[in-house]
Amino acid sequence: MIEGQRWPGPTISVWNATGYPLAVRDAMRAWNGVGAGIRFVPAADRASADVVVQYGSLKEQGQASVGYGPGRSNVSLVRGLGRIVATTLAAHELGHVLGLGHETLGCTLMAPVVNAGSASRCGIAACRTIWRCLVQRDDAAGVVALYGRRSPA
Repeated sequence: MIEGQRWPGPTISVWNATGYPLAVRDAMRAWNGVGAGIRFVPAADRASADVVVQYGSLKEQGQASVGYGPGRSNVSLVRGLGRIVATTLAAHELGHVLGLGHETLGCTLMAPVVNAGSASRCGIAACRTIWRCLVQRDDAAGVVALYGRRSPA
């Protein structure tokens, strides 16, 4: 479900201020692998970032701005997450940054509650290369609907 305004450029720069470097990198790779006309790239520094991923004290495990808006967008993640959960949660929140809302139909990363454990209907925990298994068909369709397909290089 599309809820936010699309970003104006072909890239969104991300500064990671958490202790989850691999999780945030893999979450960015997951969305970049969709082939949509938008890509996440690492920011050179915090001041120049479009999005800052940081720790937050939240009632839920993560939170993000939905879609493009003036100023910097933020993603907040709680401390103490395991690698699979941190990666899944970071990818979910970056989906919000792209402009996607929650989706309640079928297996989707953008479900209101994402289960990355062994009970996941999407099989995320069983995946050998997690970033390849996060973004599901419906998630990818939403991003492509917002940004179109990436032009071949």
